[in-house]
Amino acid sequence: MEKMINHGSNNKSAGDTEADDFVHSFLFDNSDIERDDHLIRCRLKMNRSTEGWIGIPHGGIGMGILMEMAFQIGGDEMHPVNRYPFNVEYRLGGASLRVGDAVEATVIRGEGVLSGQILRDGEDEPYLRANIRHGEEGSHSKVQFQASLPARYQDIGNRLLPLPYYRNCFVCGVERAEPGLRRRFYFVNGETTEKIVVSLAGFDEEDKQSFNRFQRNGIVHPLPILALLDETLGLAAFMVSASGGVTVRINYTFYRDIRVGERLLFFGRGGKLRGKTPSRIMCRASGGVAVVGDDGALEPVISSSGQWLGIPALTQQMREALIPEELNRRAFELAGS
Repeated sequence: MEKMINHGSNNKSAGDTEADDFVHSFLFDNSDIERDDHLIRCRLKMNRSTEGWIGIPHGGIGMGILMEMAFQIGGDEMHPVNRYPFNVEYRLGGASLRVGDAVEATVIRGEGVLSGQILRDGEDEPYLRANIRHGEEGSHSKVQFQASLPARYQDIGNRLLPLPYYRNCFVCGVERAEPGLRRRFYFVNGETTEKIVVSLAGFDEEDKQSFNRFQRNGIVHPLPILALLDETLGLAAFMVSASGGVTVRINYTFYRDIRVGERLLFFGRGGKLRGKTPSRIMCRASGGVAVVGDDGALEPVISSSGQWLGIPALTQQMREALIPEELNRRAFELAGS
């Protein structure tokens, strides 16, 4: 098995940009990566820069690690020219993970599928599993996503109520010492039958130092997309369940590259709710990412759906740690709690 250093890349050249090094450094933190024609493996530590929930790595970080490794081992199918559409399904729910834990990430190339996992040291069950298939859509199709969107961004742009945020979360943290996405979330006010949460990227100049920093050769890396869409759908699930939760399963279908500078609408719609007690609540959500055109028209570029399991301790954490207090109080009121 060939051993690679240099932030996990085996094809660095003098023409590579600073952003290439940044993305790899953020994901792998100089960890060695080993690979052959069919397998790629890396041992790394989930440091404070990975935090989502307080003390817990954000699921989107692990998703991004496996996706980046899949690009390296995927061969012709994952080459940029042949990549789209492709679907990736993630399943979480094995061993729990804490900031500071050491893990091993592995991706294997099989017949028609790339399979990956992240395993915490000392555990037998993976924290995260992934299957990536070329030429397929997930359970929530582009047609379904398109049907859930408004005709134009202007139809919701003046109805966005800001939601609270964390201090150090990779996606929404406002006081991070490490790089992060610094996204805000909004509840779409005025809907009578649906609970919809959105987030935006590419609308502000400041995004160059946050969301758009995670790019390669002018194309947004999957990492911020996976993490922000997971969080958007998860908040839509919260608006239905009034329960903080963890992602159990989520799938994404990518239809094309997203270019730095495109204006993006991340859209999540709360779905069916199961369970009658706080410790047994399961909620579905669906949505995706749409590019906002100059005229406000919305082009679906990623569709997604998933399931979230309510965790009472995380609901309590939200009540105590989300800021500012007045937005936090209103979020729970909007969720019916």
